[in-house]
Amino acid sequence: MLYILKDLTIDTDARSVCRGDVVIKVPDLSFDVLIALIEAAPAPMNNADLCRKVWQVKYVNDETIAQRLTLIRKALGDNTKDPKYIRTVRGSGYAIVGSVIQKEYKAPPKTIKLYSIKPTLAITLGLSALLFISVFHIGNSGFKFKTEPGNDPKQEDIQQKTTGAIQIKRAQEQLRLHQATETDRAIAMLRDVLRHDPKNFDARLTLSFALSTKATKFGGDIDQKKEAELIALALINEQPNNSDARSALGYTLSSQGRPTEALSAYQYAYQLDPENAPALSSAAYILLLRGDLQQALLLEAQAKKSGGTSRYSEIQIAQILELIGHSSASTWRTRALAFNPEQVVVLGEIARHHLRQGNPNAALDILKQTKGADQYAPNILQLQGRAAIALGKSEEAQTVLEKAGWIGQYELAALHAAMGDRSLATELLPPSKQTDIESDPDPALRVQLAEIASALNQEEKALMLLIQAVNLGWRDIKWLKQSPYLKTLMASKNGRSLEDRIKREIEAQRQLIQNTKELAFIIDS
Repeated sequence: MLYILKDLTIDTDARSVCRGDVVIKVPDLSFDVLIALIEAAPAPMNNADLCRKVWQVKYVNDETIAQRLTLIRKALGDNTKDPKYIRTVRGSGYAIVGSVIQKEYKAPPKTIKLYSIKPTLAITLGLSALLFISVFHIGNSGFKFKTEPGNDPKQEDIQQKTTGAIQIKRAQEQLRLHQATETDRAIAMLRDVLRHDPKNFDARLTLSFALSTKATKFGGDIDQKKEAELIALALINEQPNNSDARSALGYTLSSQGRPTEALSAYQYAYQLDPENAPALSSAAYILLLRGDLQQALLLEAQAKKSGGTSRYSEIQIAQILELIGHSSASTWRTRALAFNPEQVVVLGEIARHHLRQGNPNAALDILKQTKGADQYAPNILQLQGRAAIALGKSEEAQTVLEKAGWIGQYELAALHAAMGDRSLATELLPPSKQTDIESDPDPALRVQLAEIASALNQEEKALMLLIQAVNLGWRDIKWLKQSPYLKTLMASKNGRSLEDRIKREIEAQRQLIQNTKELAFIIDS
């Protein structure tokens, strides 16, 4: 569908906004709000209407909606005092200014041919023969999605619902690739389905997972995490015993730094469906971050025995075994790479392994195995920057880390501070943020902030942050010792004391793991 609004052309299929030949960048959620207002024009839409239409929930904070309108106006170059495109209607919400011209066009025939489904055949067979039944396990989210035939619709709805089912299936295929571009495409497809069928459970479930994937793995933002949570909560409200919806909630809670809540959601998801292996693997990852290595490995073992599959199970097992110094770690890394070649999370963890070993060139060689848009995934660029720093290539590291966006900011701040520029480091580690830092449960954040503090020659603060990291579950001694910013601290008396403490924690976990019969098939591989 094409909409013409004054000098703007809005294409719902391409999800683009153009002013003449110039493409205006409008984020996904902002685009959906804009389309909702256009479709309602000339009538205004209040916040409740926007919640139902765009977020598919009953309530969204008024400030969130206001901020979204601010972003749209900024993108379009609109002015609230003299609005050209969107006006605020006191007591009634927001409305499009002026008239909208609508132009509808038919999808190319090859789209139907691509999926080998003809409309006439769809009508003949009925919906139950066309809606697919599929099960897929994606990433570390614990998401085991099932799509089943629904109720018989009216005959005139068959075409639309069949198209929606095809789009959902295609979006799932895109998400299985675990690549940035494909994740964006999946989100666009799912939003398109929901514009026509806002209550589609399967589309909303897949969208919640896709938004969390975007936010955690490809540099998404907090709005995407919150939207994913709202969708998951709405789905649980509709189907309280749906294991997949609980897994989707666990994934977005984990992405927001709420591990205790996420762990409960994943465990409940598994209770509802004992075949939901990814939920167990996701719960195991949270326990791994907390330093509870034996319990994490037990969950991975249980997931393996359940017969399900989880994309990150092998690499997480390798992480745990490497932390306790077990030789089988290399076997599980090899399996992870064989099962998931070119996968960014797997490649990233293997690169981190080489950095721990003090071999940045090997890390760079592994990172070069990424393909397409994944070469520019934020976590890949961050590790490339880290390797460049280890090789003494500060200027190259700076260029790469700047491209990594917010994920590279902590590395960049430490690098700048070490080179004499304290401005970015001071910005990321001001006294006013101390309360926020202390409330964040992520031990890795403490380590990053400790590197910045050490680069600023604030050794006491760096030590305090590392102690907090260990209290929260950090057990990676080698990462601390290879850090270009923490070497002096780790070689000091306080650093050695901290190292001894981590070793004691690891030894206790090693003994537990070796004495657990259920783990023999993992550690003896």
